[in-house]
Amino acid sequence: MEEDFWGHLEDLRKRVLISLFFFVIFTGIVYPFSGQIIKLFTDFVGKTYFFAPQEALFIRIKISFMAGLVVSLPLLLHQLYLFVAPALTNEEKKFTTPLLVSLVVFFYGGVLLGYYIFLPYILKMLLSFQTDFMLPLLSTSRYFSFIIWILAGFGLSFEMPVVFFLLSKIGLISPGLLARNWKFAIIFILIFAAVITPTIDIVTMFVTTVPLFFLYFISIGVCFFAVRGKRN
Repeated sequence: MEEDFWGHLEDLRKRVLISLFFFVIFTGIVYPFSGQIIKLFTDFVGKTYFFAPQEALFIRIKISFMAGLVVSLPLLLHQLYLFVAPALTNEEKKFTTPLLVSLVVFFYGGVLLGYYIFLPYILKMLLSFQTDFMLPLLSTSRYFSFIIWILAGFGLSFEMPVVFFLLSKIGLISPGLLARNWKFAIIFILIFAAVITPTIDIVTMFVTTVPLFFLYFISIGVCFFAVRGKRN
């Protein structure tokens, strides 16, 4: 038993080190392109400004870290799979690979949807409150923290069907439970949408919640497949 414990601990250390290696490598690859990435986001608002000598460098490093994490995500999840695979049954392994692929695809899909559709609209709405005597002077650091917050929120929210499939598969939730509590889900989704889209515009909040509602009901259908597959 003790040998198994130390063996698992050694394997965990190996997977963490390999994951860090991938993350550092991709961060280094992305860094030369961090200026172009920053331009992609600042095109929405024209210009941003930094207020400390080191801030511009720190932003490039921060963007490189985030982009490196996003790009290396499939490899990081693969390392996670290699760590847990010995404990999985053959039946569990059948859906683990599609599950990990779905995690990546849904996350990327949520980020892209946030970038191309919601982010421009949210920024336009927030900046529309400027006046002749109240003009925006956007801090580069705060602007990119805002961008990362929104895109990460959309990316994570799109994992909903995958997470619910897994929870159904291991018996923690059921389609009936989700269907019966749809009213509470709507309240939670409204709160979540208000957090990731910090505007006072009801239209923006409504537009944001529509895909989340859609994902919730997709998740109920996905749970049916998970439960049926488990019974078969």
